[in-house]
Amino acid sequence: MGAIGSRLAGGVLGAVLFAGPAAAVQAHAGLEGLVAHEFGHALFAAGMVVVGAMVVRRVGRAPAWARFRAFLALIILWNALAFFGHLLDLRVSPGQFAVRNGRVVAFAPQVPLDWAYYLTRFDHLVLLPALWCLWAALRQWHAGEEEP
Repeated sequence: MGAIGSRLAGGVLGAVLFAGPAAAVQAHAGLEGLVAHEFGHALFAAGMVVVGAMVVRRVGRAPAWARFRAFLALIILWNALAFFGHLLDLRVSPGQFAVRNGRVVAFAPQVPLDWAYYLTRFDHLVLLPALWCLWAALRQWHAGEEEP
């Protein structure tokens, strides 16, 4: 390895070994992060609508494609749940959450919109079946049972 390669490798290795902590979630001050995140959900859902329209027009009703269409429908629903859940999060009071040892352990809904917010927190019940549908379609295509 030449001088440039060894410096590059040392720099990458040094960055990996001596990097500061990396947070899984990065919060932004004000509404900047929320607006960008919500825009991402809207674009993702719109993209899945376009893909869905293309699939419905150009592909038959074979089982793998049915699973893929189910994935698209569920991922659009997941984006809608997440989008509205984030908006409802703005109106929930921090006092409605019971915190023990730094963890939220309970939520006290006071009005119907609080219940809607609470239900949006279960978006994984839509996301996991969506991912299963995608996996099942990909597995079937990989097995060569249908053309993708």
